[in-house]
Amino acid sequence: MTLTGTGQTILQEISLGLNKLKAAQVDRLLVEIKTAKRIFCIGAGRSRIMLGAFCMRLNHLGIEAYVAGNIPCPPALKGDLIIAASGSGTTPSVISVLRRVKETGVRIAVVTASSVRDLAEIADLVVDIEAPNGLINKDNQESPQLMRTLFEQILFILEEALIAVLSENIPVEEIVTRHTNLE
Repeated sequence: MTLTGTGQTILQEISLGLNKLKAAQVDRLLVEIKTAKRIFCIGAGRSRIMLGAFCMRLNHLGIEAYVAGNIPCPPALKGDLIIAASGSGTTPSVISVLRRVKETGVRIAVVTASSVRDLAEIADLVVDIEAPNGLINKDNQESPQLMRTLFEQILFILEEALIAVLSENIPVEEIVTRHTNLE
């Protein structure tokens, strides 16, 4: 397959995955974000990278947001929302942290591609992303993408769509004032 053909296949997989998102889950996540005092994002590996980009954009919108484990990161408290992303749904470090902070009264939203519900059991809200793990998708079609790449791509596009909706009534000039001037 050519590079362009591979790219088209990847775009097609992302589009199919986005179309399978459950509107009610995404709408509920949007409400949770709008009503939270602060947002904390937690994940491992590439999921954490996608969440870091999301936190940056939330801050650009004037929403106080942190990536768990970064410096600075204040404690999560009642009224805050934690958004966890784990394609496998079983990331031990994420589960451990969420179990510990759950008793503080924080709300927890989990974005996952897994039917394994280790993280979902802790969550107040689950957003399911249909994204197969590996080189064969669930329809037994070959995929050019490795491991949880499709999950991470759909997670990123979902986050960007959430930011687009959240920013609808914020003037661009205001958003630009929150962009770093240290680069």
